[in-house]
Amino acid sequence: MAEYRNIIYDKPADKVARVTLNRPERMNAMSPELLAELDSAMDEFEQDPELSVMIIRGAGRSFCAGYDLGIDQKRGSGSRIMRDRAAMQGLVTRWMRLWGLLKPTIAQVHGHCIAGGTELAGHCDLIFAAEDATFGNQPGRTMGILPTMSMWPTMMGPRRTKELFFTGDPFTARQAHDWGLVNRVYPRERLDEETLNYASRVAMVSVELLMLHKAAVNRYLEVMGIRAAEQSAADLDVIAHETDTVRNWMRMIKEKGLKAALEARDGPFRQ
Repeated sequence: MAEYRNIIYDKPADKVARVTLNRPERMNAMSPELLAELDSAMDEFEQDPELSVMIIRGAGRSFCAGYDLGIDQKRGSGSRIMRDRAAMQGLVTRWMRLWGLLKPTIAQVHGHCIAGGTELAGHCDLIFAAEDATFGNQPGRTMGILPTMSMWPTMMGPRRTKELFFTGDPFTARQAHDWGLVNRVYPRERLDEETLNYASRVAMVSVELLMLHKAAVNRYLEVMGIRAAEQSAADLDVIAHETDTVRNWMRMIKEKGLKAALEARDGPFRQ
């Protein structure tokens, strides 16, 4: 088993793996190091013949607050647009890798699940949420679009997705359940137990059949064009990054700091 610093990888039950995002002081915001460890954990899970299903959850008060905006993301070489496009397409590759894992995955969501956090949860096969969970893409107000759209159009339909994207307003676990994004909602104190109980039931089915059940459903979405849709969304996000709105907001972060920029973005929506 690999050594991890930003996640915890354990096996809480027979045939069940569990990944815990472990940056609670940052609401599990995803740093490059955390993402690299998540990639490694996906490989470890998929290659272990003794494992059938994986749970992904977050430590502390939130599932995941998205990408860590406090860390400068290295974008490689080439022009600004070339670097940006490579980075955004890289995000699509990572989340489609999660979506395409041979064996089932369950996102166990509590607290905040924002922006990139919704990409992580959305590309798991199932989402079990606590009653206190909130979802949203507030960065869409000033930073661009979600490169993968977090599977929202697929799970919730285009009209609901547009309604949520247009304002960036957060929505509750109950709303997410009613709209088809979340499978089940539990009281916070029962979420761990209920998710693990379900994962253990999944693990009672042979892993060969689990893989084929998953492949059949995923193949349907691939025929419908899910991969091309996400790649296209990532390119549109690159275009969004060249708009005055996004460039001005990124300049505000550098000049006034992230806290002030977030207040300028979100403050008017709280009125």
